[in-house]
Amino acid sequence: MAKRSKTSQSKHDTEVRRIADDLKKKGYEVKADVKGFAQPKTVGGYRPDVVATRGKQRKIFEVETTESVSSARDRAQQSAFRSAANRSKNTTFSRKVVKTKK
Repeated sequence: MAKRSKTSQSKHDTEVRRIADDLKKKGYEVKADVKGFAQPKTVGGYRPDVVATRGKQRKIFEVETTESVSSARDRAQQSAFRSAANRSKNTTFSRKVVKTKK
């Protein structure tokens, strides 16, 4: 995967933080792959941007930018996270693409 530009990485991290904060306000225990949060465990060999749990419910979120979307890594992560969600009726997977200018 091509490395994200600083601007693109900043937009990515801002969106990850927004999702994490929103879920926290809704009563979820949140782990996020950004500063200020505990890091989520890997799922299928990849670290999701956000994992939120409340009771038996678990949500996996992945944020991509226009620079990283549809890369081989993006496709592999989607596959791993979807598989994890499909194995558990209490787990959902969501993906968000943040638009960035090159």
